[in-house]
Amino acid sequence: MPRGKCCNRGNRPCSCEMGNLYRFTEPIVLACLARLGISHGYQIAQAAESLAVTHAGLDVPAVYRVLRRLENNGYVQSTWDTSRSGPARREYVVTSAGLEHLDEWTVVLGDYLASLNGVLAECRQVLQGRLCPEETENR
Repeated sequence: MPRGKCCNRGNRPCSCEMGNLYRFTEPIVLACLARLGISHGYQIAQAAESLAVTHAGLDVPAVYRVLRRLENNGYVQSTWDTSRSGPARREYVVTSAGLEHLDEWTVVLGDYLASLNGVLAECRQVLQGRLCPEETENR
């Protein structure tokens, strides 16, 4: 669905407007950066690892891709830190628009959590007290 078009949620933010949901990298990166303050990409990636929602975790290149997209959309700003010896590092900070975007993500994530809880409850209800065919044949 094109960005800006909503899938029947009215004026509320939805996943259609929130970009790629794969592994929820965008809200994780925004939340970590907001907590850390001014940080470089590798620091953000390290902090994000503890919030990964899949066993695969978040790979560092994905974090940098999300940071670029967030910066292009005005949700983060970056500057080059040349004060240390060695190569310059790009440092990121969340903008006020980025905090608003993170607030939108909390709505979307809450909706997903409610939906997933519904699916989980349905699966448990369907499976409750049922035996798989192999177990039935062995009785």
